[in-house]
Amino acid sequence: MKKYQVVFFGTPEIALPSLHALVESQEIEVVAVVTQPDKPTGRHQDLTSSAVKIYATEQDIPVLQPETLKGNEEFEELLRELEPDIFVIISYGHIIPQKMLDIPKFGAVNIHVSLLPKYRGASPIQQALLNGDVGTGITMIKINEKMDAGDVLFTKKMPIEEVDTAETLSAKLGVLGGEFIEPIVLDFMEGHLKPIPQNHSQATFCSKIEKDDGKIDWGRHSAQEIFNQIRAFTPWPGSFTMWDSKRLKIIEAKPGDEKIKPGLMKITAEGKSLIIGTKKGSIHPIKVQLEGKGIVDIKTFLNGNKEKIEKNPELS
Repeated sequence: MKKYQVVFFGTPEIALPSLHALVESQEIEVVAVVTQPDKPTGRHQDLTSSAVKIYATEQDIPVLQPETLKGNEEFEELLRELEPDIFVIISYGHIIPQKMLDIPKFGAVNIHVSLLPKYRGASPIQQALLNGDVGTGITMIKINEKMDAGDVLFTKKMPIEEVDTAETLSAKLGVLGGEFIEPIVLDFMEGHLKPIPQNHSQATFCSKIEKDDGKIDWGRHSAQEIFNQIRAFTPWPGSFTMWDSKRLKIIEAKPGDEKIKPGLMKITAEGKSLIIGTKKGSIHPIKVQLEGKGIVDIKTFLNGNKEKIEKNPELS
């Protein structure tokens, strides 16, 4: 039996469970993986491969890393030569031109990590956490020329726990996608699924997260809002404030109801914990990272900075 030929587009770890499921399929062959070019990372700016590239290389799957897609006729021709039945796209990171999407026999499908039409765009996981949502999920769509606006093939809901961060929620959604990608793709190609148009009037959008979005505004936001921000921006870009002319990241925290001046740090009577005032309520840091230092628990941080905090308790 001839297997369906799939070209997989993806870059970060969230895409790995779905790629693995397609590789393990008895009815699908992943003929190529398209991922973003290696990028310089770390202090020494060493070139680092994407999680998808590393896995694909281990599986001896050809890896393609075009610098750009728009107007890239050479890459377009290469895709045509692969004669794919379908493209499967998960967190690739670039918009794919319609000319390329038209190449596969069955077009292209995408897993989007929200319940579309809610949270179209680049940061649905972070937006759900920022808004304090108690649930999210995945939506598989047939891609069209508009961002995340294609007809729906499949939706699966899942809860968001209070302890979830962008990192943990991303991992859970990645696993959820991996559970369903193969049967849904096969059902779609074999004509067992009827794509359902989205209600575009209900669409909401979220933009790309920027590094400075992590800055905490103690006077503008409540404890619950800042708690949500810390969850949404873990691990990147991190939620931070300025203290003693240095950036102080709040890695983990919990909200409280103490009434304290916004941005003011107060060491508790036993000297083992810290309370920070917000517009409404307070934040109790659990883990922090001072610029130039490693991540520590709040007790360790206080042991080394108690006198400084007492002299300079204001955050900005």
